[in-house]
Amino acid sequence: MANRPDFDGLMRAVCIGYGYCGSLQDDGFVHVTDFFPERGRVTAEQFVDWLFMAEGDQRPIGSPSAMLMREKIRNCFIGYMGSDYVNARKLSDLRNNWRGGAPRPRPKRR
Repeated sequence: MANRPDFDGLMRAVCIGYGYCGSLQDDGFVHVTDFFPERGRVTAEQFVDWLFMAEGDQRPIGSPSAMLMREKIRNCFIGYMGSDYVNARKLSDLRNNWRGGAPRPRPKRR
């Protein structure tokens, strides 16, 4: 990988930029990080698949809107992680140090 991966930036981009922040499903809240394996490689394609699963995105895989979104998120992964794959252990370490979630809005001043 070229540069230091920016996991915080990736999470901000997919959540704030594209609205993929996870979802409430039958078993509780599901987030893309729930799918990360402990070892092996995680590819940009896997990340996109897990992101869609965590969101409960049911668009047909071959639909134009799904294909366009897949490409945008795949490019986002590559841009922030510095490669089209990352070692799962490294990704797990980045996740463990992640500041977690979208910034919360500031309370309104009275």
